[in-house]
Amino acid sequence: MKMTLSKKVLALIFTSVITTVTVISVMSIAKIVSRGESRVSSLREMLLSERKMQIKAQVQMAVQAMEKLPLAEAKKYLKLMRYGDNGYIWVNDFNNAMIVHPDPRLEGKDQSGLRDQNGVYIIREITRMCRENGEGYLNYLWRKPGGEAMLPKLSYASRVPGTGLIAGTGIYIDDIDRMIVKEREKVALETRSEIMQYVLVSFTISCLFLLLATVLVRKHISNPVLAITDAVKNFNNDLTRKVPVTTGDEIGELASWLNEHISELHKVIWMVSGVTENIFSYSATISSSMGQQSDFADQLSCSVVEISSTMEEFSSTASQIALHSQGVVVQADKTLADTKHGASEVENLTFKFNEISEDISQNLDEIVALGRKSKEINRIMEIINSIASQTKMIAFNAALEAASAGEAGKRFGVVAVEIRRLADSVVVSTGEIESKITEILDALNRLVMSSEKSSRMIMEGQEYARHTVALLTNMVDGVEETTNAAHQISLSTQQQQIASSQVVIALKDIEQGVRYSTDATRKASSVTGEMVLLSEQLKSLVMTFKLGNGETPREPGGDK
Repeated sequence: MKMTLSKKVLALIFTSVITTVTVISVMSIAKIVSRGESRVSSLREMLLSERKMQIKAQVQMAVQAMEKLPLAEAKKYLKLMRYGDNGYIWVNDFNNAMIVHPDPRLEGKDQSGLRDQNGVYIIREITRMCRENGEGYLNYLWRKPGGEAMLPKLSYASRVPGTGLIAGTGIYIDDIDRMIVKEREKVALETRSEIMQYVLVSFTISCLFLLLATVLVRKHISNPVLAITDAVKNFNNDLTRKVPVTTGDEIGELASWLNEHISELHKVIWMVSGVTENIFSYSATISSSMGQQSDFADQLSCSVVEISSTMEEFSSTASQIALHSQGVVVQADKTLADTKHGASEVENLTFKFNEISEDISQNLDEIVALGRKSKEINRIMEIINSIASQTKMIAFNAALEAASAGEAGKRFGVVAVEIRRLADSVVVSTGEIESKITEILDALNRLVMSSEKSSRMIMEGQEYARHTVALLTNMVDGVEETTNAAHQISLSTQQQQIASSQVVIALKDIEQGVRYSTDATRKASSVTGEMVLLSEQLKSLVMTFKLGNGETPREPGGDK
């Protein structure tokens, strides 16, 4: 929810007042309550002090009697001492034994175990206080004669000088608590009444203060601010309108400041009007000039593009010529190299033919020698066959002898059979070997005939190779001359291609520069056009202000 300035100020004042009143009220109420509690506490201390003085006086009287009278007479006197409803005096020694008491049954007995429901050892604590301090008070709970409830009781005891005895008495103080309760209720009623009066007075003062604050805020804040707000809302670009100054504080200073700035704005708008007119005039002139420059740049760009295109075609043609001439050079170099390589290879072939011819001659000699050795192997095989036949005959005779020998020659007969089988195998093997040797001799004969034919063909190849070497030597001389000429042509076409490329690069740089110039001219023309539009818009905006006194901003293009 939107809050006005006056509501915010009033809310701030209201919060401050409520906070201040609340703090003061809480402090005052706490003070009133504390004063009531102090009053109750003082009453309790006063009543308790009176009771202490009362029982102390009774004990002092008993102590004086015990000091002046013999112990037997003092005992009789103390038993007869009474005060209040049921007050009496007792006497015990420092061993917690009871010496004098209204109840004779307790006299002479140890009372160190006597304690109340809270665990307070009554006689033991009284003896300790008198031993340490000579006297003392003790609070504990005890039952009244004829009653069941345990009630608070206050006792006082004092040492009897020169006797080693302690005299004491006690009094119930429950009536003090009843009086304190009544006094607390009375104080509470008085405190409540006083607080209500205080709250009523504080509320009345707060309302009066807030009413006064509301009047002052409306007079010195709300009304001046509303006047300034109304003037600003209804400004409508009327520079002759003034904000009313109704106060001399910060709001009045704000109104004066707004009036001063409106006057300054009046001057600025008038100056902007003249400057806008000049900008419009200059922008139109610049736009016209930039248009002409842009047309010239477009024509120049077209011419440069045509020249550049022509030079690119020329450079492309030169590049192709250089490429083809380079190919011719490469091919010529390759032909020269291949020719030299061919001559070298033919010459090597001649050498190989010579080596092959020599190898074939050596092979023929070795084949003839191998034929002779094969014939010797046949003679050796004949000897082996003759040995195998004799071995078979010896084995046959051995078998006959073994058979005639009976059991003794059985084993020798087996050996003779095995020797015969071995001789048969040797005969078969030698037959196969003779067959193979015969085949080898036939193959050697055919190889000799073939080698002789190859030798004649190699000799013819050597003759042809010598003629080929002579022809290739003549070709190498011609190819070398052709290669030198191709190198000269390639060098010339490369120089021409480099010159064409440099011309093309220069034309492209010129074309790029023309393009940049054209783009810059177009951008400048666009900017000047936008400046014309902006000057018109600025002038239209300036025309919305009312300068007063017959002053009117000048139209764009009007007289200066």
